[in-house]
Amino acid sequence: MATEPLLLLLVGGVALLALALCLWLLLVSRRQQKELQGLQQKLLALAEPAASVEKVTVNNSAAVTASPGAARFSVRLDAEERDQAPKVATVRNPAEKYGYVAAMAKQGMDAVQIAAALQMAPAEVEQLLRLASLKQGS
Repeated sequence: MATEPLLLLLVGGVALLALALCLWLLLVSRRQQKELQGLQQKLLALAEPAASVEKVTVNNSAAVTASPGAARFSVRLDAEERDQAPKVATVRNPAEKYGYVAAMAKQGMDAVQIAAALQMAPAEVEQLLRLASLKQGS
């Protein structure tokens, strides 16, 4: 009969320990959430430097101060130039490479030009040109 109060005391102690652990986890979680919010605000401040003046390097030599609007314009201009860049022919399957390489070679392009146009290694283009010439010879 003396073990019953001891067992009850042990169960109560474990329950109190579990409650203390839950409270500690809650505090740590809130602290981490506040830290995360602070980091997100810093990231937003870095992404939109509306109040600060940025340095823009001209020709990698002299730094000129520019407004944040100019920096955003520069980013938009870079994106637009990438979008307007000529699209390179993409080869859908390896067998098409032979046809493209041969056709471009017939137009007078050399291996380096063909490699740049098809986004291939020049050595691979040269190999394909050699194979094409062997095929024509037989």
